[in-house]
Order: sequence, then structure tokens, then C-alpha cells
Amino acid sequence: MSFIANSLISLVAADSFTLWLYKTTDSRATVLSPGYFNGAAGRLLPGHMVVVQAGDATAILPVRNNGEVGNGIVVDANSAPLRLTGAATLGIETDLSVTAVARGVALGAMPSGLNQGQNFTVRASASGATTTLKFSVLNSLGAPVLGPTSVPVAAGSASATFAAPTPGNGYRVKVEDALDPLVAQVSPSFVVLSAFALLLESGVSMLIEAGGRMVM
Repeated sequence: MSFIANSLISLVAADSFTLWLYKTTDSRATVLSPGYFNGAAGRLLPGHMVVVQAGDATAILPVRNNGEVGNGIVVDANSAPLRLTGAATLGIETDLSVTAVARGVALGAMPSGLNQGQNFTVRASASGATTTLKFSVLNSLGAPVLGPTSVPVAAGSASATFAAPTPGNGYRVKVEDALDPLVAQVSPSFVVLSAFALLLESGVSMLIEAGGRMVM
């Protein structure tokens, strides 16, 4: 439908203010559409208020220029209620109690050169909460070639015995805490040489390379 002039009634008039009543079966959205009150532009002046009893709501609307009205305030509605979706951020504070645990490892003296197959022992001291050490022999690329061998710590130290690997250089020994691999130490590099012998043993005798007997 459209605006019906006879449905617009003055309720209160004082100086430049007038309160109007307008009843219609149109919806509130239709009443708010631009130009709806064009037929009453000469009566509806800026600053006036209109109580609108529309088909779906009762609202109080402010009058603007040229008979246009604002959204106003809905005081009653028989349409579906307005649904609002809200979002919030929940702040959480926590207190953490931390206890520092000391751990430490240190390698002992290392051999500077070994022969292939020669047994050698590496030792390391441990401190703090370290209870087990892992020993490994690394090649020049840092890859393990022997081990890891786990050894329990006794009286603050542990040791492991290895047979020297194939000849080469750049070998290193690594020791680490079995429970915390970040607590570790790597030895300086060492060389493994080819095994050699000048004399052979036969019982209680030493033989020259040709197989004859050398008397001393």
C-alpha cells in the first residue's frame, strides 16, 4: 500500500514541535522507504516525531527534511525477534612453577692415533641429574660408525671400550646424556691407521717375516 493522509493524526502540538500518530497495515520497512511520506511533506517538519503503528511493529520515528523519517525506535514488534551474534575473547592467565635440573658431561683424554682393530677406552665425567651416558664413534661426516653404547654413571663417571674402525681421519667420540641429547660433548678428531707388524709370534718364539727363526 501507499501513504494514507487520513491516517496521519496530530497528537500533541507545541510551538515548533508536533507529535503525530500514523496507523497503517504496511510493514515498518515500507513506512521507512524513501518518499513514503511525500504526500505529507508540508505537514511533517524537521524535529517532529511520528508514532507509527505498522502492520508488524510500533515505532517512534524522527522527521527529517522533506518529510523523510529516520529509523527511530521500535517499541513493540510482532515479527521474529532480532537475533544478535556476539563474539568475545577469553583471557587466561597461568602461573608456572619451574625447577631447574642441572646436567653435565665432560670427556676425558682421547688418543691421538689408533691402529685398525685396536681397542681403546673413552671416559667421561657426569654431573647433576645425569645417570646414564651414551658413547658413539663418529666419522668425518658426523655419522655414527660405532655405538651408541649406553653406560650407567657410577661415582660421577662412565667409560666405554671400542675397537678402532677402518683406517681414516676425522674420527670423533661423542658422549651425551641418555635422557637429554642436548647435554653432549664431541672430542677432537683422531686418526685410525692400518694395522702392521714386523714380527710374528710362534709359541714363545718370534719369527721374521720370511718365516725363519730369529735368535736373540
